[in-house]
Amino acid sequence: MKERADVIVLGAGVAGLATAQGLVHTDLEVVVLEARERLGGRVHTDKHFAGFPLEFGAEFVHGEHAPTWELIDRLGLHTVHWNKLDDSWVRMADGRKLTMAEARSLDPGFDVTRTWHLPPVPPRPLESFGRYLERIGFGPEQVDYVRRSFANAAGESLRHLDAASMLDSIAGSEETGHEDFRIVEGYGAIIEALGVGDEIRTGCVVTRVSWDDDGVLVETASGEAFEAKLLVCTLPVGVLAAGDVEFVPGLPERKLAALRGLGMGPAIKCVYRFKEPLTPPGIKAIYASGRAPMWWTPSFGHETDAVLWTAFVTGDAAMDLLRRGEDGALDGALESLRRELGRPGLQAVEALLVDWVNDPYARGGYSYVRPGHRGVRELLAEPTPPLLWAGEASAPEANAATVHGALESGRRAAEEVLRLLRPRAYDGSEVVV
Repeated sequence: MKERADVIVLGAGVAGLATAQGLVHTDLEVVVLEARERLGGRVHTDKHFAGFPLEFGAEFVHGEHAPTWELIDRLGLHTVHWNKLDDSWVRMADGRKLTMAEARSLDPGFDVTRTWHLPPVPPRPLESFGRYLERIGFGPEQVDYVRRSFANAAGESLRHLDAASMLDSIAGSEETGHEDFRIVEGYGAIIEALGVGDEIRTGCVVTRVSWDDDGVLVETASGEAFEAKLLVCTLPVGVLAAGDVEFVPGLPERKLAALRGLGMGPAIKCVYRFKEPLTPPGIKAIYASGRAPMWWTPSFGHETDAVLWTAFVTGDAAMDLLRRGEDGALDGALESLRRELGRPGLQAVEALLVDWVNDPYARGGYSYVRPGHRGVRELLAEPTPPLLWAGEASAPEANAATVHGALESGRRAAEEVLRLLRPRAYDGSEVVV
């Protein structure tokens, strides 16, 4: 038996849920198919390991003007500000351990890697961000600072990041803002709100999508089948590129071109619980010189005695740690922290590895643009009815690889559905989720 709907949404991450929420007050029948047994996709708030909401996936609201604030305010959620430009420790090239504010004041070269006030030099075709920085005069120390902070946050090593796209991202951040915030109740509170009222099937692993001008037929590993007029695909780039879901006929050439130009950055989190505080109260993050370059304490903002620190590692460093196995990865990252703190005997009470690289329904942390492929995000976002596209990878560069980028892409996809299926009723106003 085939189950029929007007719209099928693949994936119950932020983009998929936002798409469904944008259509929940219409007369359209929408079904969301999610392979996991939970909602949220790469948003995963755990409430067991730490005793408070702990983010295994997306962690921060990036920008004081990000669209996510509409939901945060509407739901009455609480946030704490992570003032990473000032209250972090950073290891300088000469071995000094300074606060971020001290480093920025004493070293103009370091400050540029935080402010991104760059000379007006255009990137070259096919140029990586690493090569671009060297060409405009960044020395080895500055490039290393970028590797440990900006590139690690971008999700991939400098040689893999497209220079033009990275400059677009830097310029676009002026609109959303530069400050970072953590939701005290966790991103899971937003997922719960977005998941209300939708027809969502969890544990539903899609294996095949057949499509033509008349609509789509979706088949699952358990033998279920769903028919619809339109399908909104929010699957991560890593899953699409791996071919885990077969499209019949194959994807349009423009989509294949977009996937060739996009990569899925390897990302892991190593989470540790310690017996006692590791830093003075004002230090909430560490930019280390080792293979685990970015650390923060998710305990901050919670009424808890638990002392937790998270290492966020991407790119080559993440793959290096993963090659050591779970225990080796956790010890390798912790060794970086031991060296930073000058505590060779430091041990964790408990440790946990969150591996997004080997997660079959993610296959990485988030998307990035390969050198020479500026514009592929827009290519991925283009509607190809009956197939429509959403997800952080399809967001404009300034919002890509973020929760708010996924949210906005879902809203866009809902508008595209309405324009195609309810053109007379759709008045052109923005879909509110």
